[in-house]
Amino acid sequence: MLQSVLSSFVEPGDKPALNRARYEALSKQIPVMYAIVIIDMLAMSYTHFSYAPVYLTLYLPAILTPVTIYRSIKIYRSRFETLNDAQVRRRLLTINILAAILGAICVGWALALFNYGDAYTKSHTAFFICLTTLGVIACLMHLRQAGIILFATVVCPTVIFLAATDQSVFHAIALNILLVSAAILFIMFRYNNDFTDMIEKQQILEQQSKILKILSTENLRLANLDSLTTIPNRRRFFSELSDRIEERKTSQETFAVGILDLDGFKQVNDVFGHPAGDQLLIDTSVRLRELLDKDEVFIARLGGDEFGLILNNPGSEREVIALGNQICDELLEPFEMKEGSAQVAGTIGFAFFPDAGDTPSVLFERADYALCYSKQNCKGTVGMFTEEHETLIREVSSIAHRLREADLSEELSVYFQPIINTVENRTFSCEALARWHNPILGNIPPNVFIRSAEQSGMVSRLTAILFKKSLDAAAEWPEHVGLSFNLSTYDLCSPESLLNLLNTIEKSNFKPERITFEITETAVMQDFMRATHGLKLIRQLGAKVALDDFGTGYSSLSYLPRMPIDRLKVDRSFIEDIESSQAKQDIMCTIAQLCDNLNLESTVEGVENETQYKILDAMGYHLIQGYYFSKPLQQDELAERLVAECEMPAKKSASGRSAA
Repeated sequence: MLQSVLSSFVEPGDKPALNRARYEALSKQIPVMYAIVIIDMLAMSYTHFSYAPVYLTLYLPAILTPVTIYRSIKIYRSRFETLNDAQVRRRLLTINILAAILGAICVGWALALFNYGDAYTKSHTAFFICLTTLGVIACLMHLRQAGIILFATVVCPTVIFLAATDQSVFHAIALNILLVSAAILFIMFRYNNDFTDMIEKQQILEQQSKILKILSTENLRLANLDSLTTIPNRRRFFSELSDRIEERKTSQETFAVGILDLDGFKQVNDVFGHPAGDQLLIDTSVRLRELLDKDEVFIARLGGDEFGLILNNPGSEREVIALGNQICDELLEPFEMKEGSAQVAGTIGFAFFPDAGDTPSVLFERADYALCYSKQNCKGTVGMFTEEHETLIREVSSIAHRLREADLSEELSVYFQPIINTVENRTFSCEALARWHNPILGNIPPNVFIRSAEQSGMVSRLTAILFKKSLDAAAEWPEHVGLSFNLSTYDLCSPESLLNLLNTIEKSNFKPERITFEITETAVMQDFMRATHGLKLIRQLGAKVALDDFGTGYSSLSYLPRMPIDRLKVDRSFIEDIESSQAKQDIMCTIAQLCDNLNLESTVEGVENETQYKILDAMGYHLIQGYYFSKPLQQDELAERLVAECEMPAKKSASGRSAA
């Protein structure tokens, strides 16, 4: 029954955090409380030893002292125990029960001693009850139920007992004990309310903190995860790369970084739509995860159709290339989607730590360079960054530096290679070819310094100078001779650069109808919409557009009708060995028919001998460019040739067909 009554003085089980906080505070304060009780009890025994019976001054303290010491040790040790909520609640109930029992024993013992001794010992007894009770209540401040119990079992009986004496001094002491105890009890209740509010607020803050931590963890996970493919993203890739470099700097153990780019992905987007492109990226990530061991290869999507790879234990260069070829072969398998079947290829560039670089940025740039080199030379293959690439990078860097410092108006020049109309046996047009002679570097090949200008953002400056020089030279040519000029991707997609070229035409004395701008498939496909807009501006002015290097890119034939072009320029790779290759002859016949069907002119470059010329002439190609007719010429050499042509009679080709 007592336990049932006292259980009502314990916080309910639905407030486990508050009960636990109270018990943790009490476990530190109860040993102090017992120390106060023991010291005060021993002092009482000492002052009453000569007056009271031995069982009151010696036996009872001898029993209570070990009990309180045991309780102190047990509660102190409980601070290092892991208690569940039910155990905490039971221990709080035990504290209340013991407070009632020990309080009753102590007050009974003290009041029993009151009858012995003189006025001083009686005053000591009242003093003992008052101060000890206040000390105990203060130590049990976090448990208001114990305060109520002590007030009921100790203070009230003491006050009644002292009030019942015939001494006014003890009456005053009783009143004093009652008032002070009531005040302490009031303060205790206020403190408990504040403590309860603090714990509840702390609990709310902890819950909010947990929620924020969960959200923060989830946000961090999402921040490092590609939302489309659910594999790590670019940020996570570079973080992993930095960690890997730090781990292996001391050991100098190698690992490899790879960059994978999908060839033909843009066409999938344009033909089937962006949802199909997204699905292809998802399927690509699935194939990579199924093919590669996640413990050995870290896979991330860097953005667009580009993926990053970190090979933990790459082995030899040959093994890395073999793995890269395995990836490329896997990606060549068609992707089946609801819109249809799509096929892409993969090109990969690899770089080794620490040979290629020992920082994340350098290592990534080296792998990216190997990727770009492979895409420029042989798409769909694996490239490894080598010392040769390092030399090329230094050369490009040196060239870019010289380009920035050079007097390009003086150092740049233009050569012209005639495009012959074999029906009329005269020059139809001349392609402008850039040349750069630097006083320090000497003659720099066009493909080298133009690529460097594109990478350093200077190509528009070069284009403007070369185009102006080409127009000035072409102004002296006969009216029937046109000018062909190559535009880079940047020129075509940059409104500022393109408008500058069109303004240059309008300010010149050269008719726009005599100008043909040559652009590559790659330039158009990098940004089809912007490139198409630029080509339309060119044609609105009256100039023509030729698609250069036709057949070497990855564009779909479905793009041809959508491109605002006037001419196809067949790449020289189809002309090499055409004399002995029936396949190449068949391809060239097909291209000729394609041009007829699309009402496009056609030009063939790279014709080196008479046999090649006769084969092409028989197929109906009559705009021919190559060393068989002429090498690139300086302006004065070209002028002499054009004068000589004007003095020669027109000549029909063997087929007798007009120029396509």
